Amino acid sequence: MDCPRCGESLVVYASDDQRALRCDACGYAGIEVDHSVERRDGETWAEALRRFAAGQGADGE
Repeated sequence: MDCPRCGESLVVYASDDQRALRCDACGYAGIEVDHSVERRDGETWAEALRRFAAGQGADGE
């Protein structure tokens, strides 16, 4: 695998299922990550405030 900065060969460090890439020539260090997001249904501000108020009691304590 070649360095995206300088084109020299990258050194690969691996541990379990993780990999890190490093270029000895230019110092590039890259870690491959998955940036995908698992979408969850969120709650609206109104729902969050109702939930908060319900947990506080009538007198705010």
